[in-house]
Amino acid sequence: MAQNLDRRSMLAISAATLIATSAQGSEADSPKLTGPMVGHVSHADAHVWFRPDKPGKYALHILNEDGSEDRIVRAEAQPEHDLCLTWHVAKLQPGRKYLYKISGPTGQLVSGEQYYLETAPDPSQTSDVCLAFGSCAHNKPLALWSQMEERGVQGLVLLGDTPYIDSTDLKVARERHRSFLQVPQLATLIGHTPTWGTWDDHDFGRNDSDGRLKGKENTRQAFVEYRANQQFGHDQSGIYTKFEYGPVEVFLLDTRWFARTEKSPVDPNQPTLLGKRQWEWLQEALLASTAPFKLIACGMIWDDKENTESDDWGTYTHERDALFAFIGENKISGVVLTGGDIHCSRHLKYDTVNTVGYPIHQFIVSPIHNSTIAKLNVPHPNLVRGEAIPHVWLRLEADNTQSPPQLHAEWVQMHGRPMWDVTLTLDQLSFG
Repeated sequence: MAQNLDRRSMLAISAATLIATSAQGSEADSPKLTGPMVGHVSHADAHVWFRPDKPGKYALHILNEDGSEDRIVRAEAQPEHDLCLTWHVAKLQPGRKYLYKISGPTGQLVSGEQYYLETAPDPSQTSDVCLAFGSCAHNKPLALWSQMEERGVQGLVLLGDTPYIDSTDLKVARERHRSFLQVPQLATLIGHTPTWGTWDDHDFGRNDSDGRLKGKENTRQAFVEYRANQQFGHDQSGIYTKFEYGPVEVFLLDTRWFARTEKSPVDPNQPTLLGKRQWEWLQEALLASTAPFKLIACGMIWDDKENTESDDWGTYTHERDALFAFIGENKISGVVLTGGDIHCSRHLKYDTVNTVGYPIHQFIVSPIHNSTIAKLNVPHPNLVRGEAIPHVWLRLEADNTQSPPQLHAEWVQMHGRPMWDVTLTLDQLSFG
């Protein structure tokens, strides 16, 4: 199992100790410091995010495990970016732990204590890694975030509606992102756990919204300010990104920004979901991937919600079917789908052997909060298991230390309510 006892035994200083408790939703009353948060990491570099209480130049001190200083990286907190800053630390060693602390403009320590980060394993070596996926979370204290730590999670992927914003006002979006990152248990986790994210409709701006939403540039600005992904779409458009961690590469799609803004790149008679540029990026990224397992993730589900809303891949089956055909034509093995949004959790196994060459599985995980929608757990010919259960996250373990490589997905409920899991080998996700 992907358990790192050294990580678990090391004291994780919560970012909550850096901030004062106050009423939520007011700029004047909001806590002054947020973070730090470890963002994107690879086997060779890392991003660290922080929001101090005043503008100026801040230094990230990278330390070796014995406490000796490795290097100092500087960044500036500017009012036009809501004081959010991200340090990029390059030329790190794979699979290694680094301590870090933060100092302010006058050299004083502002992070309170030492934190740590750990780089991803060397992709050329075998490894056993564990990632957490979740969607639909409120800005409230929740033991679920601590449970991830207890279950050996090495990276966190936020699939959208994390948090709920439901506004395109920049000030509101910033406040709600800030409040979310100040949730004590989450703040403790992300202080040392790599964190990536995409959005769904409620953090994009409005329920069931698409790329025609006015003001979407404001929610994108807030998202870019309050996340530390490696990439945020292209040319100030969209937020899609990807990362490789051990035997798995995750492709985080943006299924909101481009939706219905242009003709589909696969059918000019239909509206697009991904947009031409993102579609080409995904194709190129899948072709270039050497990871045994390739997880294509987004906020929405990959089939039809079977309700009056249209924000699902079932509305854009022309692009989903074209993606399946592309995977099959290019013999891309190890592809699995992940989604959220619908406030219930499901496992589907699509009958794609004739199209793709092997069955495509979809893991739906929702919600992190306690509000379920049982009516969206609809019948489906490819449904393996589904249930509307509150406080759920997905624990995904990828292991290529054994042959064939193995992917284990477990739906985990916060209070230990029994759910289900599935184990897939690379042979089952390859061409016969």
